[in-house]
Amino acid sequence: MRGGEKKVASRFRSGIAVAVLLAVSSAALAADYPRRIAIAPFALLGPHEEIRQTVDILPRLMSSRLMAMTGAEVLLLPPEDGPPEDAAKRAGLPLLLKGSVAKLGAGYSIDVTVTDLVAGQMAGAFFTAAATEDEIIPRLGDLAADISEKMFGVKVAVRAYTPPPAAPVGAPSKAVAPAPALPSPQAAATPTAAPPPPEGGWVPSSMEKVAESGKIVDELHGVVAGDVDSEGNGEVIAYGKKGIHLYRVSGSEILPKAMITDGIPGQILNVEAVDLDGDGEKEIVVTGIDGGSLRSMVLKKKGETFGKVADRLPYYLVLLPDWQGKKVLAGQQQGDDFPFHGKLYAMVWDGKTLRMGEALPADTLRVPLSSGILGLTSAKFGEKWKWIYADTNDNLRILAAGGVPEYKTADPYGWSGDSYEWGINLPRAGKTRYNVRKAARVSPGADGRPLILVPKAEQGSLNREFPSKTTRLVLLRWDGKEFIETAGTPKGDRAYSAADFLSPSGLRRGGRAIASIIEQPDGVIKGGISRLVLFRFP
Repeated sequence: MRGGEKKVASRFRSGIAVAVLLAVSSAALAADYPRRIAIAPFALLGPHEEIRQTVDILPRLMSSRLMAMTGAEVLLLPPEDGPPEDAAKRAGLPLLLKGSVAKLGAGYSIDVTVTDLVAGQMAGAFFTAAATEDEIIPRLGDLAADISEKMFGVKVAVRAYTPPPAAPVGAPSKAVAPAPALPSPQAAATPTAAPPPPEGGWVPSSMEKVAESGKIVDELHGVVAGDVDSEGNGEVIAYGKKGIHLYRVSGSEILPKAMITDGIPGQILNVEAVDLDGDGEKEIVVTGIDGGSLRSMVLKKKGETFGKVADRLPYYLVLLPDWQGKKVLAGQQQGDDFPFHGKLYAMVWDGKTLRMGEALPADTLRVPLSSGILGLTSAKFGEKWKWIYADTNDNLRILAAGGVPEYKTADPYGWSGDSYEWGINLPRAGKTRYNVRKAARVSPGADGRPLILVPKAEQGSLNREFPSKTTRLVLLRWDGKEFIETAGTPKGDRAYSAADFLSPSGLRRGGRAIASIIEQPDGVIKGGISRLVLFRFP
C-alpha cells in the first residue's frame, strides 16, 4: 500500500473521516464564478463494481444539492455525449464538474474537480473520505457545501456526520441480507436521525375526524402520502378505476390539485410514493394490468402534476417501508399462467429506469406468491425485521425474514374489493380472477412497536357487492404477542378501501392519517362515488 493510501486507511480505522478534506486553487477562493455548471458522470476507479450503483447516482445527488444550496443552473451530462468538456461547451456552460470514487484501504475517497472552460484551467479541486459505502452519500452533502462556498461564495451550514461506532472486539456479527437502499433527502444530507424518545409510553386510543373532501367521481381503491411536512400537510395520491387523483392537505382542508389519466395502465393494481433519485421529492410508482400484460411505470413531479420518466416495467412493485433499516422498493416479475412469478428483488433506480438488484430473503415464503406480492409490507419487531402479509382470506400474517409463519390474525383485515383476470382463457370458464389485496400501512409508535393502519371487515368478506356495509378503519398495535386494536372508526361507519399515515418519522401524538372511502361503488352508480377523509390521533 502506498504512503497516501496508508494515511487514508488509518484515518478510516480511527473513525476521524468526518470532515471534508479540501484543496482548492487560489482562483476558486475568489468565489466569483457564475452559478452555471455541467456535471459529468462520476468515474469508478478500480475493479469495485459492488459500489457501482452508489457511484452512478452521485451526479444527480450533487446536482440537487448545488441547486438547493446556491440556486445554480445545473446540467447533467449523459455518458454517451462524448468528452464532457465538449458537451458542456456545446450547452454554453462555463464550468464542468467531474468526480471519481476510489477504494483506498478499508474506505473510499471521493475526488471532484471543477474546470473553468472559458479560461481553460482548473478552478478547484475537492475531496472527501468515507469509511464505508453507506457514508459516501452523506459525505457528498458536505462536499457540495464546500463547493458552494469556495466556488460560488454561498456559505451553507453543514450538519456534522458522525460514523456509527465500531462493534466491540469479539462481538458476534449478525448476518444481514443486502438490500440496496433508496436514497432519501434526509439520508443523503445527514445520517438517519434517531426517533424521538417515547412520550411517556403514549399509545393512540382514538381517531378524530379532521376533514373530508368533496365527492370524487371514481371508485377509489387506494391512497398514499406523497411529500408531506412534519405536521402532515402536503400531497396525497389516490387512485381508482378512472385514474390517479392528486390532492393537497392544508391544515383542515383536503383540496384537489390534478388528475392523471393519460398513459397509465388500464387497471391500476398498486401505487407507491418514494424518492427514487434522492432529490428530495417523491416519485409515483404505478403498477397495473394493461392489455393482458403487467406494466409498471414511474412518474416524476413536474410543476403541479407528474410526468412519465420510465414505463413498460414488467414487475409488480411494492414499497417495504422498513427492511433491514432501509426503505426498499421490492419487485416481482410477470409470470405466465400466474400473474407474478419468482423471487422478490430489491429494485434499483439507475437514473433512467428500475432494474433488479439483490434478491430479498424470501425464497421460503410460505405464502401464495404466485398470486403476487399484493398485500406485502414490512416492519421492525424488536431487533428483527419481518414481513407483514395479507393472505387470500384477508388475514394479516407475520412472517420471519426467511418466510416462516409466526402469527395470523383471527379477524379479516384489508380491502380486496377490486379484482382482475389473468391466465389462459378457458372455454366457458374464462380466465382466473384474482382479488387485489392492499398492503396495510405501518408506522413505528412512540415506544417503537409497530402500528398498523388498515380497514377491518365487520360483516363477511370484503369483496361483496356492497363494501360500504362491511368495513371500518382501525389502528392495530403489536403488544409483543399479537395485534391489539387501540383505535378505530365506529362500526358501520363508512366503506374504507385504504389509508396511509401522514407522519413521516413515525406516529406521535397529534399525528394524522388520510383514508379513502367508497360511498357508492361502481355498479350502484356509474363510475362510483368516493371521498378522502383526514384523521388525527389526539
